[in-house]
Amino acid sequence: MNTILQDEGIFGVHLRRARLAQKRSQEELAEIAGISARHMSFIETGRSRPSRDVVLRLGDALEMSANERNALLRLAGFAPAFAPADLAPAEQVLALDVVSKLLDAQGAIPAVASDSLGNILEMNGAAHRLFSIAGDKPVVAGDNIFELFFSDTAARAAIVNWREVAPALLHHLEQEALIAPNRAEAGRLIARIRRLAGPEIEPSGAELPIFRFEIRNGDRHLCLVSNYSTFGVPYDATMQSIRIECFFPADRETQSFLETLVAERL
Repeated sequence: MNTILQDEGIFGVHLRRARLAQKRSQEELAEIAGISARHMSFIETGRSRPSRDVVLRLGDALEMSANERNALLRLAGFAPAFAPADLAPAEQVLALDVVSKLLDAQGAIPAVASDSLGNILEMNGAAHRLFSIAGDKPVVAGDNIFELFFSDTAARAAIVNWREVAPALLHHLEQEALIAPNRAEAGRLIARIRRLAGPEIEPSGAELPIFRFEIRNGDRHLCLVSNYSTFGVPYDATMQSIRIECFFPADRETQSFLETLVAERL
């Protein structure tokens, strides 16, 4: 019972954050979702528990992704509505082929495809080469990119602005965990990352507008800007979980270095 009550309170907080992120008033969202403003207020404060239908209508009104709608349902005490692998097998193969082509098309720009918790699905050649010079062990599909940053001593030492990046990475992971299909897995991962981070690193409490990685490589000072993109497939949880992260050079020196790095391996 205590867990249910706790989740209901979290549901209201999560819903309010989603509403405010879209700059909507309670009255606006209630009207779009087809419920009373009073009921909307009670839901956000935890005084009223929404029905499954109301949760789905709120997700529709906020134009949430499949994973975000699943997260709302779980927090309200209901089973997810959008299961992974909603795509037919042939469509899944096509979708993964698209991911591969997107990564290859980046050329000298390091690009990584991962799920929402950072488990690497695929990397392009540029990403393999970048990680090979920054870390002390090879990175392959199945590795977790958050664990890579926090557990690889050489990688951490190479990131000059680690004290700025680490809290933001922790915050980003905790936000992704809120909509992860597997909450238990997300909880275990966060616990592992917090142990690796140590007590001196705390989540930043806010997303960085730009993830900027400053990397020391010998005498070079490289600067990379990370950019995330997702697939706009509103009712497929599997595709919504895929993140394409590209590491763009922030200056000419870094761009030249990446181009040389890739050319040397051709």
